[in-house]
Amino acid sequence: MSFALALGGGGARGFAHLGFLLELEEHGLRPQAVAGTSMGALVGGFYCAGQDLARISQIIAHLDLPSFFGLPKTYRTLVEQAVAASFLEKLRGRPWWETAAPRNSRFLAFLRLFTKGQRFEELSPPFTAVACDLLSGEEVRINVGPAYLGIGASAALPGLLGPIRWRERWLIDGGVVNNVPVTVVTSKAERVVAVDVTVPLGAEPTTLVDVALRAYDITAQTLRELQISLARERLGERLILVKPELSSIGLLDFHRLPEAVEAGREAAKAVISELLS
Repeated sequence: MSFALALGGGGARGFAHLGFLLELEEHGLRPQAVAGTSMGALVGGFYCAGQDLARISQIIAHLDLPSFFGLPKTYRTLVEQAVAASFLEKLRGRPWWETAAPRNSRFLAFLRLFTKGQRFEELSPPFTAVACDLLSGEEVRINVGPAYLGIGASAALPGLLGPIRWRERWLIDGGVVNNVPVTVVTSKAERVVAVDVTVPLGAEPTTLVDVALRAYDITAQTLRELQISLARERLGERLILVKPELSSIGLLDFHRLPEAVEAGREAAKAVISELLS
């Protein structure tokens, strides 16, 4: 049975996609097409670029990603730092697009290496990354041009990375508009497997920054649930929704990659028989 994959965003929780894909590979299952948002775009892009996912998992597990990208322990702290930096930019009279972004440069170099410098047109199976146009708010589906650039745009989480320039547009994280991109692959195969790595809302907010982030999370959750509900109405039994157990893993808990990978494997085991039938 042919199937397509939609890999959702969720920061470090998205490492579950590595385990999910590894489990599929071990059972000889290969999708006809893949779409990814944010971390789903990163993992999906590596997979379609022909990377050995087991080896990639080992390499990333031994990298100190927070130090490499200059990340704090929590997304809240990251947003607070971004707000402070923005205030300084305003005082200096410099717009954000004129400010150097070393974190962006390091991230794009990282992606270019792990996608082997390939273009979307060279990837197999065909792959689409989902991003959001910062100025218009439109969903942007990227399946042409340098793979690293499209994946970088899809994963440009506000506060973590600056917007990415792509074809005269400024793009940010696709999770803003389509975090589990089922709609991108509905016509690509008999079945669509959607891997949602988001988790329920967390602890009660304690600061105004927490409140702002919670408001964003609520909006994102509502949009995601609506999109999945509409996809289920349209696809019926053609849609297989998978939700790995990742509730204890934070957005920036990159050091917990082995746990996320294992959660992805366990989630895949629950649907393997359905995909083999």
